[in-house]
Amino acid sequence: FRHIQAGPPDNYEEPSFGDPHASYEDYASGATQHAFVDEWGIKWRRAAYYYDMVEHPLAGASLEDLKAYRWPDPHDPGKTRGLREKARDLYLNTDYALVADPASGGILEMALWTRGFEDFYIDLGTHSKFATILLDGITEYFLAWFGEYLDTVGDYIQIIAQGDDLGMQDRMLLPPNLYRKYIKPRHQKVIELIKSKTRAKVFHHSCGAIVPVIGDLIEISVDILNPIQPRAEGMNTWELKRVYGHSITFHGGVDVQTVLPRGTADDVVEEVKERIASLGPGGGYILAASHNIQADVPPENIVAMFEAAHEYGQYPLQIELSRRSDAS
Repeated sequence: FRHIQAGPPDNYEEPSFGDPHASYEDYASGATQHAFVDEWGIKWRRAAYYYDMVEHPLAGASLEDLKAYRWPDPHDPGKTRGLREKARDLYLNTDYALVADPASGGILEMALWTRGFEDFYIDLGTHSKFATILLDGITEYFLAWFGEYLDTVGDYIQIIAQGDDLGMQDRMLLPPNLYRKYIKPRHQKVIELIKSKTRAKVFHHSCGAIVPVIGDLIEISVDILNPIQPRAEGMNTWELKRVYGHSITFHGGVDVQTVLPRGTADDVVEEVKERIASLGPGGGYILAASHNIQADVPPENIVAMFEAAHEYGQYPLQIELSRRSDAS
């Protein structure tokens, strides 16, 4: 795969990444900090290897404040500058599958990030007008931005990555009925727009325990589901394949919470074999870590995952594992 990522908008200064000489301990202790405000008005502060949200532009806002909110410009030329040339070159001169990667957040995520988690959850229960107007504005932005992006690269890509984190470790971020009422129809609008502009497969990222809505994602034409976190509640890869494997491709699955960071190389090989045995039969599985490989993963475990995938992931599959009662 090669990813075609959007560039920074012209009217926004891309942040630097703090002191290049600072150590992990400097960031973890707060001795070195770097903060920036993104084009949505969200303030982020560097902490160790990541940035944390520290201010939400619509926290405590009224409907009048929301009406005056300055939305990002979906047509800013900086976001697509040079992308068509890059995509065309990769398409014509390499064998890579090209993945369009236009957005860093989804509809629910941007509502939570701009409004603040607590305020938005209260809105859903007691102030649905605010929630609806906010979600509609976010959806309109994504429809305009995805249209602009796909008009630029849509004829060269094979996959378009988008998503929305819907799950935590043990449950969903919001009940399935609220997902179906507020988020699913808006997801569907965006996916319909995508399908009208490209033949690329729709890749949907959602962390966590999302079994209750996998059928909904299939219904709105999601083709690939990522990252398949096997330690999350209900995300048993044998069951996922049995119930949904005829309708969707799974991407991910190799446990990045426990096995990759704390297991031995042999543990990693067994983990890879388990995921291939449960998700691989008949196709429809792209083997990868169950999220970004983190800084605490030993290099030898990354190598073990790669080598095991090559050894056991060739079709026809030569791997046979009995289904374990404790398989995830």
